Amino acid sequence: VFAYSYQVADNKKGNGDGRVQEGEFCTLYVTVKNVGRGRSQESQANLRNLSGDAVLLHEGRFDISNMQPGEVRKVAFTFEVPGSKQARADGEVRIELSIIDRDLREAVAEKLRLPLRPALTLTGASGGLRTKVPAELFASPDTGVRSFGRVMAGGSLGTDGTANGFARVQIGPGRFAFIRSADTEAVAQWTGPLGFEDTVHAPPAVEAVAPVLSATSDRIPLSGAVIDDVKVLDMYVFVGGKKVYYRSNRNGADARKLPFEASLPLRPGVNFVTVVARESPDTSTRRSFVIRRDGPAGELLATPKGDDEAFEGFPMGDD
Repeated sequence: VFAYSYQVADNKKGNGDGRVQEGEFCTLYVTVKNVGRGRSQESQANLRNLSGDAVLLHEGRFDISNMQPGEVRKVAFTFEVPGSKQARADGEVRIELSIIDRDLREAVAEKLRLPLRPALTLTGASGGLRTKVPAELFASPDTGVRSFGRVMAGGSLGTDGTANGFARVQIGPGRFAFIRSADTEAVAQWTGPLGFEDTVHAPPAVEAVAPVLSATSDRIPLSGAVIDDVKVLDMYVFVGGKKVYYRSNRNGADARKLPFEASLPLRPGVNFVTVVARESPDTSTRRSFVIRRDGPAGELLATPKGDDEAFEGFPMGDD
């Protein structure tokens, strides 16, 4: 099971305000943590363009295989925002971050909607800051931006600008972030770029009772629960390319837990069963099983052709 945090930063040609604008080159800093009970296998972190010619990917795939439980990996995707008429009309560009283990057939994904905002002029500043409380780090000095890290109370770091009640601080070589000015106080000396704790986010976890891997009947039961630390929106199940079960948690007894119990139809031969759980329309998890349906006496049955069931083809959302 993967958890992650991310920060979008403008770098080459950017003015350092953390906002995304046309003509900029950006870096998506991603921290991935294995929060499961076992080692990952063949794993990848991928970035997918959802905005056509409004985004040009440069570095969009990283191998993060063989992560031990609790292990953390850091990657840095790069992309360009050359701009397009459609992006200007939408007021945003969209990319999708996904982390997939192809051997274990588990994946998490989030669609990132990056607003195209006017550039900010930062007020020049210099000197050091010390955090008065555990302080959150943000990609830009804007309200509503999700925190990607936290600095301990008493941490000291350098600043070179302010905007909207935030101070820009250095958190690594060539990497900056924004911190609420109210959480800091000025100091004469500081240690320079400092370590920080990533605020990792885990999409919903699918805890399914492992189904049988082979069966002689045309239906099998699948039960379990979807659990999330924020909320569970809904979940659904595919057999091959067909959605065979759906359950919403809109009026559920527990916003963070959704139990399910489904009866899955099986065609002869190999069946790919995928459980998709969503925290929101943009954030989801999928867990897949391969189940073989044999004949009444256990004889092998041929798998019908023509149904696209490749693992990569399973949808992560409704759109």
